[in-house]
Amino acid sequence: MPDKSGNDTYHIAGRHYRVIAKQLLETVVWVMVFAGLPVNADNTDMWLVKMNKAIHSMNYTGTYIHINQGQIETMQIAHAADEAGERERLLSLNGEAREILRDGDHVTCILPADRFVVTGHLKSEFGLPALIPDNILQLGEVYDIRLIGQDRIAGYPSVILSIQPKDKMRYGYRIWLEKDYGMLLRSDILDAEGQVMEQMMFTELSLQSPVSDEMLQPTVPHKDFVTMESSEYDGHIIEDKSAWVFNGMPKGFKVTVQARKRMPINQSDVEHIVLSDGLATISVYIEKSSGENALQGPSSIGGINAYGRSVYNHQITVMGEVPGETVKQIAHSVAYSSSLPE
Repeated sequence: MPDKSGNDTYHIAGRHYRVIAKQLLETVVWVMVFAGLPVNADNTDMWLVKMNKAIHSMNYTGTYIHINQGQIETMQIAHAADEAGERERLLSLNGEAREILRDGDHVTCILPADRFVVTGHLKSEFGLPALIPDNILQLGEVYDIRLIGQDRIAGYPSVILSIQPKDKMRYGYRIWLEKDYGMLLRSDILDAEGQVMEQMMFTELSLQSPVSDEMLQPTVPHKDFVTMESSEYDGHIIEDKSAWVFNGMPKGFKVTVQARKRMPINQSDVEHIVLSDGLATISVYIEKSSGENALQGPSSIGGINAYGRSVYNHQITVMGEVPGETVKQIAHSVAYSSSLPE
């Protein structure tokens, strides 16, 4: 499993970026795939396109809470967008004052507990999902998307969208979008019984507000911290044909990214495969078994489930914000079709 070892340094950046940034982005990042789609009769497409535009192209500042497994984290965000691109700063207001600064796809993570500053370019797992559907009918095969009402969040009138799965292989969502710009105000992740598993909600938000360069500078002291250069794609990327295939994946999931990465420390290869149904994203990691600390069977943290198994002296680890049965089925669908690359 890629996060089990401290020598895969790019996972350190990725892990901490997910912990903080996922509260705003990961739970709803799937909606960004809708840019450029035609608007249908009930306007759900239009609202999703507006949300994508608002998140990326507007200036805004605010405070939101993230609730997961009874734990509440309060986050402050400042986001700016101009001809130079997107910049933002995220700061945790309770617990350790963790801070994330992003300039385009370049991310700086300040981690006081570890006395680390981790910098690097983080892409597929930490941004847009790789799959961009040709049309909304692709999602319509596995999700039912509807406008279900109106509300008021952080002082803004909002509309509520329901995204319900048509099977038990993915979670449901409810999202609240500000009426004028479509900015995300709240998101809920729902289990199979419709109960809220995880929630993000703005408590204070200023849209189209000026965001100065000073507001995007780090505020957490880190002068004596160790700086590590890191990246999602640290090491040597090997794009040769994979010997691994999937037989019997859940309906709607497709391979969107597939590459092997040679780790810079121990020169071992890890194959990383990203699956998506256009909304949910799942990572599959394949590496030669070391026999140490390998995940066997299920594991979970909140709504994120993982499943590990061994196949022909290789460790298969599947993880994603989907039900446990989904990662289990995917793990057991992995097989190889020819001799493995050396």
